[in-house]
Amino acid sequence: MSHIADLVPKTISAQQEAPLRALAGKHGHLFSNAEVYAFLAAAKQAEKIKDPLQRCLAYPDPPGSHWSHAAANAYCQYRMQHLMPFAELRSLIQNGQAAEVDRRFAQMLDAQSTQLNARGLLDRTFELDFDGSFDIRPTLDAWKRDSPKSAFAYAASGYAYREMAAQARGGAYMADTPASNVESMDRLLQQADTDLRHAIELNPRITPAYVAMIDAGTMSLGDAYADEASRRGLAADPANFGIYDSLLWRALPRWGGSLEAMTQLASNAQAHAKENPILTLLSTKEPAEEINLDDCDCHTAAQLAMYTVVFDQVSTAQLLLSAGHAAESSHHPELAVVYFSEALRFDPDLADERLHRIYELNNFDESQWAVDEASSMMQAAPQDEAPVKLRGYSYEALGDYKHAGQDFEKALSLNPDDESVLMELGSMYAHWSHEWDKAWDTDNRIIKAYPNESYGWYLRGEIQKNQPRAGLQETIDYFAAHFDTNPQAHKMLLQMRAALALQSRSVSQRSEMKSTTHD
Repeated sequence: MSHIADLVPKTISAQQEAPLRALAGKHGHLFSNAEVYAFLAAAKQAEKIKDPLQRCLAYPDPPGSHWSHAAANAYCQYRMQHLMPFAELRSLIQNGQAAEVDRRFAQMLDAQSTQLNARGLLDRTFELDFDGSFDIRPTLDAWKRDSPKSAFAYAASGYAYREMAAQARGGAYMADTPASNVESMDRLLQQADTDLRHAIELNPRITPAYVAMIDAGTMSLGDAYADEASRRGLAADPANFGIYDSLLWRALPRWGGSLEAMTQLASNAQAHAKENPILTLLSTKEPAEEINLDDCDCHTAAQLAMYTVVFDQVSTAQLLLSAGHAAESSHHPELAVVYFSEALRFDPDLADERLHRIYELNNFDESQWAVDEASSMMQAAPQDEAPVKLRGYSYEALGDYKHAGQDFEKALSLNPDDESVLMELGSMYAHWSHEWDKAWDTDNRIIKAYPNESYGWYLRGEIQKNQPRAGLQETIDYFAAHFDTNPQAHKMLLQMRAALALQSRSVSQRSEMKSTTHD
């Protein structure tokens, strides 16, 4: 593939190929409970720090890892630095202050080129502000009109067009993408190319323009286009994280690249790690791809243990959250809670991952922390059902059934169709708090709302068995007639029949005792 022609050898022999495999001969380990408990105790203390940068710096690294202190600190600086929000930019443009916008962007470029703690400042601002939304287009067009010689205005416009092109294309494979989507993508990429070329003619130091061009080359504009952008971009800033990150994305096997190409690119980036320590993070990209982290169906302990090899060095928030999701789907909470926490360390705004982490905290006796986290999310989004439901689960884990019940009812008021919440509420009343009348009423709600679901009838049998309450035989007969259609349902039926047999035996024994006493 020609896009890495200047960065990777033309051919790689069998002798050369083996050393490039980052995971060859390595073995990892799963975190022990003791390691996870110690990690969470330290993480909880760090998360009490209000200042985002100091919180990130104080955070513990994963158990047993060897994260570079310089790289982790640099990534904290990179992720937590103050960025100019788009609303501020729009306000300045609307008030005829395009020159002030240009001045501020020029300061960002100078800062990221000369100050170690401001690396990526301009690149990150582009990433935050110019997301491809149609809402931002009028502001960008006004900026170009008001400041026709502004390289930053044209770079921002081109960057946004590239983002719009990605959205127009969609996320499906090309074979499954409608021709109209491809046509829209190509048209937007041509507009991006026009503005990006003009931007680097005006100022060849604007690095996010090269990032957008590399991505545009991967999408449609071709290898030669991306090659030229990568050469010019690295000439402008040889230690630029964003450019190397885009090149590694382009080198993914799914786009026609290879693991060897990724290894070579990451190695080249490390040559500039003293100038920009966050380049160290790129060394995890190829190993993560090697274990297919983004699409991992891992089940064995040996497969999951390789996560600790991949993340023995500090990595990006995106890869860390992918590791958390993969571990969670494989039912390994000890890995999931650590990697979700590390992802949140570097990107506290990951709302979905915070919800997943709340759930996992309950597995490690941190349910009060989970309650506090969910409460904070509820304040920020009072109409969102998810944190309410998770707080209910966390209260339930604490044995606070009163507040758990209140949260489950509130979650149902926000989303009456959430079957899982109603069933959890009934299960809690029946199995944990033993509030039999509430359990019975809730079970009636379940059966009424979901008459074709077996769980409501199974729960009815559990209440009749454990309270006890009359009618277990009738429940068993109904269950057998309507739900005995698979091995799992049949197992539930056998459990109910065994309970009925014990109940009948107990009644018989009591009758015999009464008869003996009377005689």
